[in-house]
Amino acid sequence: MSQEPHIAIIVEYDVPEQNRNVFMDRLIENCAATLKDDGCLRMEVSQPIGGDGRVVFLTERWRDQASIDKHRQQPGHDEQHERIDKLLTGKRVAKCHILND
Repeated sequence: MSQEPHIAIIVEYDVPEQNRNVFMDRLIENCAATLKDDGCLRMEVSQPIGGDGRVVFLTERWRDQASIDKHRQQPGHDEQHERIDKLLTGKRVAKCHILND
């Protein structure tokens, strides 16, 4: 029986200039906390080279869906996301199986 592939969650944030500092502080704080969760293997924050600073990517890597579900059930999870989302002008989320393990 083959092992289930890891899961990537890739989030593209559109952050207006006036909210960037607060947004980055909150996102980095959330990433540090999430990395302590069992099953969270990676949290990477990045920006396009040569971009105008509006776009920020978050790339998450999870062992399995059960780990993601457990993370989402933690007290305060939804509030943490709301604190970040209210700073944005847009957000796109893709959930993917990682194929090249």
